Amino acid sequence: NARAVMSGRVLCITVASASGHVIVERFYERLPETTQMQWRRRLHEASSGSLGHGSASTLSGNDFARVEEVCGVSHQGEDCMVWCGVGDIRFYAVGSGQYDELALAEVLQTLATAIAAMTKKRFDEPHVFEHFGMICLALDDVVVDGHVESISWDQIRRTAKMKLAAE
Repeated sequence: NARAVMSGRVLCITVASASGHVIVERFYERLPETTQMQWRRRLHEASSGSLGHGSASTLSGNDFARVEEVCGVSHQGEDCMVWCGVGDIRFYAVGSGQYDELALAEVLQTLATAIAAMTKKRFDEPHVFEHFGMICLALDDVVVDGHVESISWDQIRRTAKMKLAAE
């Protein structure tokens, strides 16, 4: 079992608007609200200098395929924080162990690709909220219990459609 050999996990994934509204957030460890707030603050502080229109870690909606190339990275002890902006949407991930900047950037790339497909490359708050349910299903297929399960948009799309059809 490959999962047993791997150490570490994805600790948190957040998708937010440029104005700071959290659109979807998943913590993969049970944490008190105060600890969750500390992580949000750390992510904001670490990324504040590199996110914004025209900055190094922010892409236009049409450049979503380059997320892995431009992610900002910071380390907080044993944990790795990665972030990127596409249009008016901000992506954040925190991981430990083998979930380093490369693995987390791949997770953010997968989410950006999924959102691009759902919103027809419109990375703004109204279009992302319009597809909120599908984005949640996609995120829940990408990361399961803190471990990356799928990075294939085709597989994620098929799984989401099957889950919706079952309802």
